[in-house]
Amino acid sequence: APEAAKRVLVPTNANVGDWRSMRAFDDSKWLLSSGAPGGVGFERSTGYGSYLSVDVGSQMYNINGSCYIRIPFQFSGDREAQEIMTLKMQYDDGFVAYLNGEEIARRNFTGVPAWNSVASAGHGDAEAVLFESIDLTAHLGRLRQGNNILAIQGMNAGASSSDFLIGVELT
Repeated sequence: APEAAKRVLVPTNANVGDWRSMRAFDDSKWLLSSGAPGGVGFERSTGYGSYLSVDVGSQMYNINGSCYIRIPFQFSGDREAQEIMTLKMQYDDGFVAYLNGEEIARRNFTGVPAWNSVASAGHGDAEAVLFESIDLTAHLGRLRQGNNILAIQGMNAGASSSDFLIGVELT
């Protein structure tokens, strides 16, 4: 759910480790965010404030265009009985999403993401606050019984962009 507990880090270098997967990765020193509304980001004027549970403006603005988000969740259903899986994203300006370390979706970014990557295009504020549904049915096989991790590298159009938003729901 959008308000699910998540860990957030604005990286300061490439030495973060394998943050996209579960394998013994320690994110305990990352920012903890939980509760509604669930979004990660910042706003230097007006617009995204009501969508944010954690403000990363002091870590991102004029410093880095990327933010890492880790959302652990449990799956206890019958994977074979699942017919569809959908990722719903609010984003300003781009992202790459991973399920258990494997890429499952991206918007407004090409190439291999680095710790300080920026989006290749903007995503207007009016569109950014709407949840875009992305069909992940082809990735149902990546779900594991028990612990799973949804990891998002959110990207701003530039380090000096005045706002940033990532909101996510996996159904």
